[in-house]
Amino acid sequence: MDLLWTALMFCLGIGLLVKGADWLVDASARIAKQFGISSFIIGVTIVALGTSLPELATAVIASLYRNSGIVLGDIVGSNIANLALIIGLAGLFVPIALKKDIYNRDGTVLLFATLLFYVFCLDGVLTAVEGGIFLILFFAYFGYFIVTKQRYKRELHFKSYLRQYADQRKREKFDGVPKITKSVKGMLHDHLLQKAVSLSKDFSMLLSRAKASIERTKRKIASRKAALLYFSKQLTTIFIGIACISFGANFVVTSAMQLPISQLVIGLVFIAIGTSLPELAVAISSLRKGLPQIMIGTLIGSNIANILWVGGISALINPVIVPVSVIGIDFIFLILITWLFLVFLRNDQKITRIESITMLLLYIAFIAMAFGVRLGI
Repeated sequence: MDLLWTALMFCLGIGLLVKGADWLVDASARIAKQFGISSFIIGVTIVALGTSLPELATAVIASLYRNSGIVLGDIVGSNIANLALIIGLAGLFVPIALKKDIYNRDGTVLLFATLLFYVFCLDGVLTAVEGGIFLILFFAYFGYFIVTKQRYKRELHFKSYLRQYADQRKREKFDGVPKITKSVKGMLHDHLLQKAVSLSKDFSMLLSRAKASIERTKRKIASRKAALLYFSKQLTTIFIGIACISFGANFVVTSAMQLPISQLVIGLVFIAIGTSLPELAVAISSLRKGLPQIMIGTLIGSNIANILWVGGISALINPVIVPVSVIGIDFIFLILITWLFLVFLRNDQKITRIESITMLLLYIAFIAMAFGVRLGI
């Protein structure tokens, strides 16, 4: 009974974690849109940070508990799942293409981050200094993302991505988000000024214009109230999302520590798959609607963020202890799958169904190896 309860709490934690991250990112993006922040900046935030929030929350809580197995499993397992499981499944529906510029730039950063992660872990520990280096590299990459804004806007079609993001979750379009307008005091001042000017004209025209001006003012006030109500609603959603993420991550880590399974296996398999399901849904839908650049950009950005952002923050909280088995097995799979993913794209800038099946088979082999070696199956 205790084991069943622990498993239920783990599943509940995964659900809260994923849903809370969804609410938090969605509401934050809509508030940013409401205040006139560009689709590019919102898209970058969702692509580079939003998809890694569940992994970050889990890793941070696990670091506070000094549970290195879950931290490592979370990062390594999620990156392998993103490339092998999601690419493999999505590629079965539609061949996945990618522009050469994105491959050369972001693919190189992904491979470099993966190899650096491996090198830093070779001595058996990921230290706070190495975590700091990860964070510096991440913010440098993020800064480059912003500096090269025009190129990314052309390549990744962020407005289309935001529409697709809303479609996938069956929510209102970002284009329809109400704007925060100027103050009511300013609007009334404009109204009175218009009335003063109209006094120089005949009385009948004055009345009609005054009436029209009053109607416009009423509409503006109503619009402002709607915008403020919308803002309050999104802000409330953000706080609910933060609460769900916090409780969910805590449930996942504390229940995982009580399960009679290796903490590393739990991170590599169960947490990794659970936190990758939303990306899988968006990936398949994006491909069907002809947005392959968005899907690949999301997965590559998520993997880079998992290593540099999630890994960096986790190591700063507490040094991450790396077992020899992780260096000898899991990292080999991670490097192999990352390299193979880039090789498949390099050949003809796309991943075919045969190559997708290859990625899926590798993921199955990875799962079998994870259970076989750690659990003695």
